[in-house]
Amino acid sequence: MKAVSDFTGCNDLLMDPRNPKVLYAAFHQRMRKVYTYIGGGPESALYKTTDGGATWTKLEGGLPGGDIGRIGIALAPSNPDIVYAVVEAPEGKGGIYRSSDRGASWEKKSGTYTSGNYYNEVVCDPLNPNRIFITDTYYKVSDDGGKTVRNLGELNKHIDNHCIWIDPNDTNHLLVGCDGGIYETWDFAASWDFKTNLPVTQFYKVSTDNATPFYHVHGGTQDNFSLGGPSRTISGNGIVNSDWYVTSIGDGFETQVDPTDPNIIYAQSQYGGLSRFDRRSGEYLYIRPVEREGDAPYRWNWDAPLLISQHSSTRVYFGANRLFRTDDRGNSWEVISPDLTRQVDRNKLELMGKVWSVDAIAKNQSTDIFGQTTTIAESKFDPNVLWVGTDDGLIQRTTDGGRNWTAIDKLPGCLR
Repeated sequence: MKAVSDFTGCNDLLMDPRNPKVLYAAFHQRMRKVYTYIGGGPESALYKTTDGGATWTKLEGGLPGGDIGRIGIALAPSNPDIVYAVVEAPEGKGGIYRSSDRGASWEKKSGTYTSGNYYNEVVCDPLNPNRIFITDTYYKVSDDGGKTVRNLGELNKHIDNHCIWIDPNDTNHLLVGCDGGIYETWDFAASWDFKTNLPVTQFYKVSTDNATPFYHVHGGTQDNFSLGGPSRTISGNGIVNSDWYVTSIGDGFETQVDPTDPNIIYAQSQYGGLSRFDRRSGEYLYIRPVEREGDAPYRWNWDAPLLISQHSSTRVYFGANRLFRTDDRGNSWEVISPDLTRQVDRNKLELMGKVWSVDAIAKNQSTDIFGQTTTIAESKFDPNVLWVGTDDGLIQRTTDGGRNWTAIDKLPGCLR
């Protein structure tokens, strides 16, 4: 077996509960570069050791070979002879595999697998060796060893699931961790209790406004909207949940607030989903720039750059692969640049020593869009001087408000 350092990483490691020297390790060869994502390769495989890691054996015997992706593994606590693997793979090779002889041989039970970039983990019921749970946007469960799979149930619960705990004394009692927090069920997902007292929301970015008497804090959260709320309060109860308000939907990212009017808020969701929220009226107005007739589709970053001008509170800059400016708070937009990126075809670039075909595992999937702007800066002294950064390594500058641009490709002392 190769040394662990020869692989991209071990994405799952399990120990036999009855023998601590028996371990199963799933190694997942994958690569994420700034320009793309490849979800697997020929070195993804499942290995087993029976001597505490001194030696390892690659498990085959029915498992798929060739280019495969992430492998989730689980042992049945009630019968360690039974091992499950959920394999991400193309061309009909992916799915749920089951071994009844500690990994010596495997049988494919179904073609179900989930995104290796986010999920593709399997957990076995502590009492029933035929019941398994698979992480996914909607949690999946099988009662017949992976042959048939159904959704567990998400009634009044947030989706995008990542972990589960099954009560060994009552297997109808589950705890699930997802993008919305922690949920508990006592009736096997017929109903869920959300744990409201856990401060587990993840903020991507935060900003402040100029509200009085106390400024408000704004931010975009992972999968839980963009939010705003007061920094202080005169209430004896302190700041409570009801003091906060939603300013945009989706995954929230950068928020900018009009410096002269804290009721005008610009908040965005993924891929440039820009909204203008008016706290006075409660109006949400979608203001993302759209392509003009004959234009190629704009390329938006998962977290597109957004900036309110220091020289005019009604002027806003927003970036895709081009730069946009509005002087009327997003009611209309002007394109003030050409494509500011290198305009490279990422499908012709080598990754892990070769150019990958279009059907490579999870190629270019998930949040991977290449060739767009990532940052915008404006001169404090001259409104015509703007700087823009791109995800493919360029800094672009204009000194005339966008009529002409100069690309800066190399900086002294910086590596590329």
